[in-house]
Amino acid sequence: MKDIQAIAALYEQVDNYLETLRDTEETAGGDAERDRVTHKQRINDQAYFVLAWGQLEAEIEEACRDAIRHAQRHSDWRHRRAWTLYNPDDPRLSGLSFQNRLTLVVEKDSYEWKRTMQHYNLRNQIAHGNLVSERIAVSNIVQDFLRIQSSLARD
Repeated sequence: MKDIQAIAALYEQVDNYLETLRDTEETAGGDAERDRVTHKQRINDQAYFVLAWGQLEAEIEEACRDAIRHAQRHSDWRHRRAWTLYNPDDPRLSGLSFQNRLTLVVEKDSYEWKRTMQHYNLRNQIAHGNLVSERIAVSNIVQDFLRIQSSLARD
C-alpha cells in the first residue's frame, strides 16, 4: 500500500477545502448551497474510498500470490497437491473470487476478514453506480485498511 498515505493526505486536503467552502456557503448562500457542497463531499468521500480500496486489494492479491507460491514449494506433495490447481502468475488468479483470495490470506470469520468483506461490498456498490447517501470517514477507513494489511498472512 505504497500510496495509501499520499491518498489519505490528499483526501484530507480536498475535504478540508470542501468543509471550508461548505461553511462559507452556509453563511453566504443558505441551505441550498450548503447541501450542494455536502453532496460534493459525499462524492469525494466515495471516490477516495474506492482509490484507497485499490491499494488494499492489490496487497491482498500479492499476499495471495505469495501464499500460493509458498505452498507450491512444499516438499511434501500431500501439502502442496491442492495448491497446484492455482497459477499465481495468472492475472485473474485462476478465477479465484475475491472472497476466496481473502480466505487464503486472512482467517475466515476473523474481524479482519469480516471487515474486509464489508468494505468490499461497499466498494462494489459504489463502483457499480449506487452512491451511498451518507459520508464515509475516509481517514478512519485508511486506518482500518492498514490494520487489515497487517493481518495478511505472508507465507
